[in-house]
Amino acid sequence: MPRFYIDVRGHFGTREDLLGTDLPDVAAARSEALRIAGEILSSWSGTLPSYYDEIAIEVRGEDLRPLVTIPYDEFVKGTGAVGLIDAAE
Repeated sequence: MPRFYIDVRGHFGTREDLLGTDLPDVAAARSEALRIAGEILSSWSGTLPSYYDEIAIEVRGEDLRPLVTIPYDEFVKGTGAVGLIDAAE
């Protein structure tokens, strides 16, 4: 099973996932990223609106290249993720 790394990026830096998670495919990694975003969304409630554009969840593959980026406004609205590299699917 491939390993995916789910990072949280924001104005004050990136919280890198150093361990990764074994998941069956990119779709499962995207779902896991959305789940994580939902868990930490409440901690971002005090963030200044001017920083929202800088918040994103990024999924990296085993080669550590970005596969999917989910911008703040997309996971807040629940509209899903934007795939950057579809070749891994």
